[in-house]
Amino acid sequence: MDEKDRLLLAALRKDARRTLVALARDVGLSRSATQERLDRLLKSGVIRGFTTVEDGPAADGVAAYFLLRHEPGRTCAQLVPKLRRIPGIIAMDAVAGAIDLVIRAEAPDIRGIEAIRAAIAGLPGVADVTTQMVLERFL
Repeated sequence: MDEKDRLLLAALRKDARRTLVALARDVGLSRSATQERLDRLLKSGVIRGFTTVEDGPAADGVAAYFLLRHEPGRTCAQLVPKLRRIPGIIAMDAVAGAIDLVIRAEAPDIRGIEAIRAAIAGLPGVADVTTQMVLERFL
């Protein structure tokens, strides 16, 4: 995800009813380039639909990062399709080092974060999950 993707997502959060031409103007791209980005964001699961959520997790809820280690012999690619089915997960990155996957999730409250953590930990192939709660978001 690059800066243009972030601008596009911000414009959609502000007003999801904007036309494609208006969104393209907001992000400084052509209409076709903006459509391609929207299609890619939808296909990758970053955008899961077009709707409004009043008082949703991004506005007033809580966020957490889950640091996941998979079992030996497993891969991130094997786990990601299952993880995509868990509501509240908004980003996943495979990383190098002691952790295999960093997952960002948002929920309306701590109970929601606990439910996401339980769903992740319960997946076959997950060896360990550590939760890091977000205290403040700067960007």
